Amino acid sequence: MEAIKVTDLDVAYEQKYIIKNMNIEIPKGKITMIIGSNGCGKSTLLKTIARIITPKKGEIYLNGASIKAQAPKEIAQKMAVLPQSPVVPSGLLVKELVSYGRFPYQSALGGLKQEDIEKVNWAMEVTGMSEFAERPVDSLSGGQRQRAWIAMALAQETEILVLDEPTTYLDMAHQLEILLLLQKLNKEQNRTIVMVLHELNNATKFADYLIGMKKGEVVFRGKPLDVITEENLFTLYGIQAKLQLDETKQYPICVDFNIGKTH
Repeated sequence: MEAIKVTDLDVAYEQKYIIKNMNIEIPKGKITMIIGSNGCGKSTLLKTIARIITPKKGEIYLNGASIKAQAPKEIAQKMAVLPQSPVVPSGLLVKELVSYGRFPYQSALGGLKQEDIEKVNWAMEVTGMSEFAERPVDSLSGGQRQRAWIAMALAQETEILVLDEPTTYLDMAHQLEILLLLQKLNKEQNRTIVMVLHELNNATKFADYLIGMKKGEVVFRGKPLDVITEENLFTLYGIQAKLQLDETKQYPICVDFNIGKTH
């Protein structure tokens, strides 16, 4: 069964349609990455799934149930969403940020229970952030800050993690660190991970399932080996790419590219 299903989705800002009649299914327990040029509607799709934007029409289902029929707190116990470049309040400590992830489980009056504290500590541990627990988030490097936000999403203890460009502004080593962490969470805990990513070779290396978007429409979807072709990359980005397989023949790598010329 799919973790997220989108049917007949239209999303517009005022009268400008960003997504038109979209239908997609995000497989359960897999890493799905959404790729495409800037302005193609990737972030808009994630914001709509996260209920930050209300669609003009269409339905979004979470584990088979329409999100319209579920309370925000109920959804927050199933799906954690990490937006692009989130802003942190000045002076907030890492452990305080991570503890925000326990909010969906708290009653109106209650503070953090022992179980919540254990979950917060676990989330900091698996993201390598325990040693920074008492540090203000705004004093951290870009990679550490991103790990702190991921720890907050993990503390939310949801089976679905949705991330909008979690590796933007990070150098190659930190990008790899974040993607390896997410892959580990997917493999060891069977979490469904959905993310928008810009780096094509990272997407082909780490994704189980790829969705290519252009001008608010899905142009291809499937396993990287099946859908990352020179033809599809020309359609998606207008580039002429040179591809080869990695040593294990598991995924394609873009080894060179040029601005494409139409024949």
